[in-house]
Amino acid sequence: MNTTEQKQALLQLLMSDDLAELHAKSKRTFNIFRALKLQNNEVKHSNFLGWLLTPFESHNLMDTFLKELLKVALKNDTNLVDIVLKDLTDAKVTLEKTANNGRRMDIFIDCPRNKLVCVIENKVWSGESCNQLEDYKNYVLNNDKYKNYEYKIFLFLTPYKYSQCEDYKGYVRINYGDILKAINNLIKHCGCLLDEDVKIFIEHYIKMVERNIMCEMDKEIVDLCRKIYRENKTAIDLIIENNDYKADVLSIMEEIIKERTDLQEIEIEKDGILALPNNLTNLNQLKYGEWTNDNIVYIHFINFAQGHRDACVEILVAPPKNTDDNDKKSKMLAKIEEKTGLKFKGKDWNNTEPFTILTYEDCLNYENEEELKAHVERKMEELKNTYIDGLRDALNEL
Repeated sequence: MNTTEQKQALLQLLMSDDLAELHAKSKRTFNIFRALKLQNNEVKHSNFLGWLLTPFESHNLMDTFLKELLKVALKNDTNLVDIVLKDLTDAKVTLEKTANNGRRMDIFIDCPRNKLVCVIENKVWSGESCNQLEDYKNYVLNNDKYKNYEYKIFLFLTPYKYSQCEDYKGYVRINYGDILKAINNLIKHCGCLLDEDVKIFIEHYIKMVERNIMCEMDKEIVDLCRKIYRENKTAIDLIIENNDYKADVLSIMEEIIKERTDLQEIEIEKDGILALPNNLTNLNQLKYGEWTNDNIVYIHFINFAQGHRDACVEILVAPPKNTDDNDKKSKMLAKIEEKTGLKFKGKDWNNTEPFTILTYEDCLNYENEEELKAHVERKMEELKNTYIDGLRDALNEL
């Protein structure tokens, strides 16, 4: 297809009556959360849930939502009957509660009268940070205040569906479908007690989660989208083909690495960036026998390889070119695991479990490069202690 034909296809899409109708339908229903661009903000989701969970709040529901959420999350737990029969109005809900190591728990619930403590880690689209869940759990288990608590509950909230009440690192997995189930139970049993403005606010949240997190859309809009695509496939495919978000993300990541004083950029690749911590004292001595110019260990930033849409960070260790150097490589892997707490996998090239620094959904939901860069910079601070400082300490001690 030549340039003239491409322009004609784009013009046909631009002038489409169906496209104008879709725009009108998608904008017809006002939603406070979408209007304020809060739909993918973990902190704002936690704020809303914290408001519902707090007994003496403006919703006047006391401990009802807390019990409804526990009913959904712990339905296979034999302690559930005892818990829901208790008066949980003493619950103190803290957002961003600081653990001993400085990390912050998204939602922390303490019911001292009933000896119940609950940690909720909320991940809208981002991945789990290194040892994050273990640190929060250890904070509770090793804290004298909660030593005699009868109920210690750990919930891991994500958008993704899992087997019901699946256990993960001592946490019960729940998803936003479970949150909506608890909220709908709340409205079913207590809706008549809600003030109209509170009820509308909660309904806005339900609609936003259905649309933006659970990806449930009105059938009428879905059908219209399919019709537009069938009739304008060439133009839409052309737009998608030229929306190179990966190049934008690589550019932002390169800029951030150059601005940091604790990293040195090694190489820019098509699918990522190779870097190392600064202030390494003996990297040349660590190289295997036949390695000359190339390094044998990297921090691999972004890594869009093999069709991955999300940007991840991992530590890579190269295979020895000489079997006599297997012992040197084994010692390197062991020391890095010791200092970072990460585990390597793979047989030839070894890599740590990827840390998600930016999802494809993040790229779509931020309006400009400044917001996108700020997101990546925040994630870089989350991985600094492990992937940068930990790797530097490991290599310098070898």
